[in-house]
Amino acid sequence: MEKAGMDAFLVTNLNNVSYLTGFTGSNGYVLATADKAVFITDSRYETQSKDEVKGYDTFIQKGKLTEELSSVARDLGVKKIGFESRSVSFDTHHALEKALSGIGLMPARDMVEKLRVIKDEVEVARISEAVRRAEEGFRRNGSNIAAGKTEMEAAIGLEFGIRGLGAKKMPFDVIVASGPRAAMPHGIASGREMRDGETLIIDFGGEADGYQSDITRSGVIGRADGKQSEIYDIVLEAQRRAALAVRPGVPCREVDEAARGYIKSKGYGDNFGHGLGHGVGLEVHEAPSVSYLSEDTVLEGMVFTIEPGIYIPGWGGFRTEDMFLVTKDGCRVLTSLPKGINFNSEVSHK
Repeated sequence: MEKAGMDAFLVTNLNNVSYLTGFTGSNGYVLATADKAVFITDSRYETQSKDEVKGYDTFIQKGKLTEELSSVARDLGVKKIGFESRSVSFDTHHALEKALSGIGLMPARDMVEKLRVIKDEVEVARISEAVRRAEEGFRRNGSNIAAGKTEMEAAIGLEFGIRGLGAKKMPFDVIVASGPRAAMPHGIASGREMRDGETLIIDFGGEADGYQSDITRSGVIGRADGKQSEIYDIVLEAQRRAALAVRPGVPCREVDEAARGYIKSKGYGDNFGHGLGHGVGLEVHEAPSVSYLSEDTVLEGMVFTIEPGIYIPGWGGFRTEDMFLVTKDGCRVLTSLPKGINFNSEVSHK
């Protein structure tokens, strides 16, 4: 804050509020100065905030938020307030300008996100539990991943299993894309019936204490043919090469290139269009970006996915996605679900 020239910072992104305070409700704000932090919420969360938020002066909102913020800021003698430009709408900014007349407003980006990018032991434990719930839910859902079942049956069974293991919510809608639909990286489950001999992509995640996981397994229902086996093996090798490239200090785009360059060398460069991976934590997509456009650098303590894929319109596709924790000299995989090209009871229930 001092470096940015502000004497207070307003946190409005609810994930950032939760990260700083431990608050799990749906309405909360933080106004922080160099020596004081104020938590603001409404009367619905008065009791909950007493249990969850420690070390903050809690202010229960009675009127308009902007007017309450103005009162708190003036009591603190604030002259310049930084705000999260990503999460403050134009209308809210206009209302803040009016209410905070005489107090400067300074847009800022990623001030809390830069703290969140490095996970501590507690966060890694929560992410690992989110992984466990997702993987166990997948194992229990093996009977729904079969010819004659619909994509929706597979997705609903998977969500039911994951939530039954303690996940309060799903990080995103389960992706189940079979046959030609597997050429869509984000093909949300449909009523299409899965068939023998077709490619299949299943992308899913779990949750634990607010932290997320993100995993993809793909393969063929039944026996794979030669082309399917070839492309599946290329995707697996691309992921292996990317994981070997991970170490602190390496630009994230170099990790992406380790996978992308290999896929391109095999003639499928045009069939891998998305980034290689992304950070996972309180959000299923957060910093860092692991892509050919990334300006981020790999740092010890980061958790991110590595998920290369090959997608061929009219034919189908494969993607494999695992989560990795960056260590001082490389990385450690957090996911453990077996990989195999054939979706069958043996693979699904290992």
